[in-house]
Amino acid sequence: MEEVRRHTLVSVQGLDQQTLDWAGSEGSENTIGCLLYHMALVEMPWLFMDILEQDFPAAVKAAFPRVMATEGRLMPVMSVPLEEHLQRLGDSRRIFLDSLRDMSLDDWHRLRSPKDTPYEVTPAWVVFHLIEHAAGHAAQIRSLKMRATG
Repeated sequence: MEEVRRHTLVSVQGLDQQTLDWAGSEGSENTIGCLLYHMALVEMPWLFMDILEQDFPAAVKAAFPRVMATEGRLMPVMSVPLEEHLQRLGDSRRIFLDSLRDMSLDDWHRLRSPKDTPYEVTPAWVVFHLIEHAAGHAAQIRSLKMRATG
């Protein structure tokens, strides 16, 4: 997880607001800012709802005032400074890793059936899935950056 995050952070280092908010040449793509917000947010439901099987703490709810998606698209996140995105990414990852740090190996592989979902997961699978997810969005970010900055 940390290696993929490092690549993402290197890719966005020093980006200006115009590049963060660029939605592709036709204006219909997710922006880099939107992807950064989504990458930070998506770890929280996997952690709290699926692994820990509990509600979001108030601090997590406050850190993510925007919903993740609507009608199959990520919610737009515009005019949010890079520093705010980086802080949110750091906070989200710290919460995620701190929550798993003392988990036993048996619990790491224990199957969970999250409430109101049609699936079962283990923490090991969730981390694998989040790595794949983050790698895909890191590639999207690099593509957007390259096209936005020429």
